[in-house]
Amino acid sequence: MSDHDISIDEKRVYADRAATESLLVGTDRGLASVAVSGDKIGEFALLTTTEVRDVAAYEGTVAVADREDVRVGNAEGFAETGFGDATAVGYDDGTLIAAGPEGRVAAYDGESWNARGMAPEARHADGPLLATVEGVYRVTDDDVTYSGLDDARDVSRAGPWAATADGLYRLGNGWLDEREGDATAVDARADHVVAVLDDTLYEYDGDDWRAREVPLSDVAAVAYSESALYAVDAQGTVAVDAGDGWRTRTIGLPGVSAVAVTESAQGADGNA
Repeated sequence: MSDHDISIDEKRVYADRAATESLLVGTDRGLASVAVSGDKIGEFALLTTTEVRDVAAYEGTVAVADREDVRVGNAEGFAETGFGDATAVGYDDGTLIAAGPEGRVAAYDGESWNARGMAPEARHADGPLLATVEGVYRVTDDDVTYSGLDDARDVSRAGPWAATADGLYRLGNGWLDEREGDATAVDARADHVVAVLDDTLYEYDGDDWRAREVPLSDVAAVAYSESALYAVDAQGTVAVDAGDGWRTRTIGLPGVSAVAVTESAQGADGNA
């Protein structure tokens, strides 16, 4: 049965059955949650109102690094944790890790923060990896160690991959230079990788790299979910490709710093 054989009502049923998730967008004005189902971008809501530096999600729980604290919660609300000014957050197999501008790195046990060590100012985190002004650092159970490279802007635990001022690197037998250029964002899923280099979006499909046209300017952050690829520009326009090309929607929140994806309990409403 082709798409032309499906009635409008039937298409609505199929859309309702599509996996629904929330794209979490960190901005200068707070954390926005955007409902997405397939390539249908629906309503969005502002969950916090303090400038966001980084965001991470794990099994429905969201952590936000902002200039006042690390906040943990979900669409129902966020609670302060007492970390203080934070620049990066990440979940390492359920353990929340945060870094502050002065270099302090700590892990949260649900009640208090436990010091792990020191690192230069972190920009983003993913799993145990920190992208810092002096390269990539790894957080262990009792320390923080330098892992290599310089001027890291973003990291992806899957791979692992690192976006730096010199290019895009994959960790193998040491850090391997995969693409040269000014890399500012990266994410990976299985054998797929997406990165921003020299203001161009590139994707690796397991065989080859290709530049991808995207209806955005100044892409600030990228992310994969199990079913889609997301890109968000600095002005707050969201783009999603669930396999049939890009769909976009502007959320009107500038200063985008980071994105993450989590499952959503409700479907997406509104027009893409």
